[in-house]
Amino acid sequence: MPNRMTCDFGDKPRTQAYADLIVEFTMGLGAVRREEKAQLSFAVGRKFLWLWTYERTADGILDLSVTLDRAMANDAFRSVTEVAKNRWNHHVIVHTKAEATSGVLHDLIRAGYDFGSG
Repeated sequence: MPNRMTCDFGDKPRTQAYADLIVEFTMGLGAVRREEKAQLSFAVGRKFLWLWTYERTADGILDLSVTLDRAMANDAFRSVTEVAKNRWNHHVIVHTKAEATSGVLHDLIRAGYDFGSG
C-alpha cells in the first residue's frame, strides 16, 4: 500500500496542532485563499504554501513547502530546489510547536505571501 500524501490530520493531533498554528499565522497575513486536496494549499494571486503529511507517517511530523522567486538559505530548510526559472521550493519539516511558530518559518511564509501577491 502506498504511503499517500494527505492534509487530513484528524488522527494525528500533534500534526493538526502544528498545522493550526501555521494556518492561523498565514491567514493573518491578509486575503488568503485556502484549498484542501491531497495538500492544504494557500494562495493570494498564486499559490505559495502547501502543508501535508503522509498517511503512515507518525503523529507530530508536518511537511510544508513555500515557493519563492529566489532561493533563501537556512539550516532549518530540509531542501531548496529550483523547480522552474525564478521558482524555488523551500521544503521544511516541522517536528515541534517551536518550529511551527519560529521566526524563521514565519519569515519564509511571509516571503511566500509576498511572492504570491506579486
